[in-house]
Amino acid sequence: MHILIIDDDKNDRFMVTREMRREFSDVEIEEVGEPEEFEQALAAGRFDLTITDYQLRWTNGLEILRTLKQRFPERPVIMFTNTGTQEIAVEAMKSGLDDYILKSPKHLLRLSTTVRTVLERNETRRRASFFENRLQSLLDQLHVGVFRVIPDGRLLEVNNVFLRVLGLNSLDELQSIGGFSEIFSKARDITPQQRRERELKLRKPDGTSIWVSVNETLITNQGELVIDGLLEDITGRKRAEESLKRYATRLRTLQELDRSILRAISPAGIAQTALMFTYPLLRCQLLDVTLFDWETQQATVLAVQSHEGIGCSIGESFSLQDFGDIETLQQNQALIIENLAEHPRLYRIQQRLFDQGIRFIMNVPVIAQGQLIGSLNVGAIQPSSLTEEDMDNAYEVANQLAIAIQQSRLREELHRYTEQLEQLVSNRTQQLEEANSALEAFAYSISHDLQEPLRAIRGFATILLEEYDTALNSVGQDLLHRIASSVERMDNLLVDLLAYSRLSRVDLPLQPINLNLLMRQVLTQLESSLEEKQAQIIVAEPLLEVVGNYRTVEQIVTNLLTNSIKFVAAGVQPQVRIWSERRNRNVRLWVEDNGIGIQLQHRERIFGVFERLHSIEAYPGTGIGLAIVRKGIERMGGQVGMESEVGGGSRFWIELPEFVK
Repeated sequence: MHILIIDDDKNDRFMVTREMRREFSDVEIEEVGEPEEFEQALAAGRFDLTITDYQLRWTNGLEILRTLKQRFPERPVIMFTNTGTQEIAVEAMKSGLDDYILKSPKHLLRLSTTVRTVLERNETRRRASFFENRLQSLLDQLHVGVFRVIPDGRLLEVNNVFLRVLGLNSLDELQSIGGFSEIFSKARDITPQQRRERELKLRKPDGTSIWVSVNETLITNQGELVIDGLLEDITGRKRAEESLKRYATRLRTLQELDRSILRAISPAGIAQTALMFTYPLLRCQLLDVTLFDWETQQATVLAVQSHEGIGCSIGESFSLQDFGDIETLQQNQALIIENLAEHPRLYRIQQRLFDQGIRFIMNVPVIAQGQLIGSLNVGAIQPSSLTEEDMDNAYEVANQLAIAIQQSRLREELHRYTEQLEQLVSNRTQQLEEANSALEAFAYSISHDLQEPLRAIRGFATILLEEYDTALNSVGQDLLHRIASSVERMDNLLVDLLAYSRLSRVDLPLQPINLNLLMRQVLTQLESSLEEKQAQIIVAEPLLEVVGNYRTVEQIVTNLLTNSIKFVAAGVQPQVRIWSERRNRNVRLWVEDNGIGIQLQHRERIFGVFERLHSIEAYPGTGIGLAIVRKGIERMGGQVGMESEVGGGSRFWIELPEFVK
């Protein structure tokens, strides 16, 4: 802290300096006893507070006070004197003096307290001024007008923003024109500490209109009721709200068009729905959709929304040459005529609209997949009546209409194709049913007509072997045995073929299958074959449950087990291990053997019909067993596969959905 002490008596300066340093530890003192020293102190301006005497040799305390306040109005000044009067003290206080103390030993003790009080008061005032200026700056930046008014309507003060919002230059101008009285509340409209908020539309002196928000509070100031208020220009927000409402309506229109597509209504229904929602958005008296037919060179009105029957009727057709500038529309450009009355040449339809009172026309192209299919037409009675936003709305609706109409046409075409396809499928189904019936008859013929002669041949061969065995030599007996064996093989082959054919034709109802019970039943059926081969079967129970056709799964497992005990090397005891495991949501059933194995290049081939890798003499069979396995698994929605090593056995697996209880 830096204190300037002005006194032409050095002893008085010493006493004041001593008192200041005794009270303030960080104080710096600058003593002034001559006018030159005062000028130097003013030029340096390093002091925070001044203590001055009134009677000086070269001047007086009032002049010192005025000089200081003119140069440094915010820095406090205390007059410490014994030569002043009450009148001088009053005059000094009017000139900005912060305090007045009589110079005496008794009052010297009060000087430090006064200095501290004046500094604190000055700091408080400085802070208040800082915050007031800051608040005012913020209000100006926020473009918020501030006003104070007496409830009877007399305006006390306003800030610059208030005047700028209303388009005024001064408070005097506001009071002189006498307008804007609706801004200020009356006493009956507001109660103390009550906040009143309103939105008003005002007309400025230049004739333009604005929207303002008024926020008022009734308070008591020095015993008098006043209204403090804020005024904010919300014209932009109001315009944005209106624009948002229009945008929401546009959005509803587009959504309704989308719903029209989903509802599968006709192009006419889609167009009429679009116009119904769009018409209120545009400043127009006519809105219609016209479609073009390039083959017939005709234009047809698809939908209309108009005022008092203006425009053409729905379904009315006319030549494209009478419509307007088609070439401009084909270039995906709108045709706009601001004033038909000033247009040099009108097409027939344009002349008709002119006669009905239309002066403004806009034709917006409706283009689908690069082809002009029609036009969205807007007409208004007033020339140049559509705004840029109106035109954007029309373009947006036209684009959406193009998509909707094209989708509707494609849907109608698809419907026709679907009907044709359904008829084709019906015909093919009938043909397939006839083919299946023929196949059934053929299968019955195989079962009845072929197996019956085979059974007769087998019977006759058996009779010859039993009753005429001694009458035949060894060659004849061998031939009879060969006949019987071939007949049996032929019979087995027919049985397997019928089984394979049946898997392709019949329905296979699915059900939960307990593989433990099924496996026991299969092992019981194969008991004689297992004993004959002395096969060892190991089943790792419990086996998981699956979903499938019981008889088909039984046949598949039987075929896999039969192959496992058949295709083993001579002199090797067949050993088979069976287990199950989960694979995601499926169950894989493994059948592992110690057989001869299969080479890698043959692993897919063995699942074909009549595919054999060995001679009948070495390993008897029809060659259809694994084909039946694959066909049955595929019909039930499962999979089949195998892993094998030549001389190291094979591991076949089938996979079916797991049954979840």
